[in-house]
Amino acid sequence: MVVMLIEISNYLSRVEASQYSIFTQKFHSSVSKTLRKFSGEIIRNDNNNYLVSFQSVSDGVLCALDIRYKFKYVTPKNKSFSRRLNIAVDISKNKNKEDIVLATRMCEIVKGQLVISGAVNTLYEIENEQAGIDKELIRILTPGEEKFLNDVMDLMEESWSKSDFNVTVFSEKLGYSYSQLYRRLLNLTEISPNIFIKEFRLHKALVLLHEQRGSISQIASKTGFNSSGYFSDCFVQKYGIRPSKYVRQHI
Repeated sequence: MVVMLIEISNYLSRVEASQYSIFTQKFHSSVSKTLRKFSGEIIRNDNNNYLVSFQSVSDGVLCALDIRYKFKYVTPKNKSFSRRLNIAVDISKNKNKEDIVLATRMCEIVKGQLVISGAVNTLYEIENEQAGIDKELIRILTPGEEKFLNDVMDLMEESWSKSDFNVTVFSEKLGYSYSQLYRRLLNLTEISPNIFIKEFRLHKALVLLHEQRGSISQIASKTGFNSSGYFSDCFVQKYGIRPSKYVRQHI
């Protein structure tokens, strides 16, 4: 079975509430029509995500390309509006959460609007008599990149909240020199290990703020920041808004 994960927004999208509401209506309508065209079955969806299954790899890949193409026509033209669309396509034995881990990580972490696994690429070539996928439009992960991605994310999920977790520990735990880790992570995400750790923590903090899981200083500490002031500076640098203002606007 082929699974496709679509992510269209994040918690900050609500800053442009009226524009965002119109955008989601148009986008969901467009996606629904496209899924029907390619016989996609919605497993679950909410305002920000879709998980869809296909019986054919070709249908999954072509559907993803079509959704991406139409995306620019449903987003507001205002430059302040965050146009975000990530799509990942993978092979799954089941529809349960555990079996879409790689697809989720490809969608959220790998740089590229549309990412597919090596298994999807192989099956696509078989279905289409060796016709290749356009690598200008689609990022194809190698088995080595998939393993590296899973190793990185397993370690991050285990260590992100520890204030002493840094690039040195990161590289040692993975068994790479700093230069090896830098090169491989940059190729996958286009950001350095230091920034990757910081942005991973900031995203976790964003979720905790949105879910009201503590004060700003408590959340800063929970997410591995030694100083709430430094946390606030990093947060505004990443998201363009201070944590205190985000809380006032969204809670």
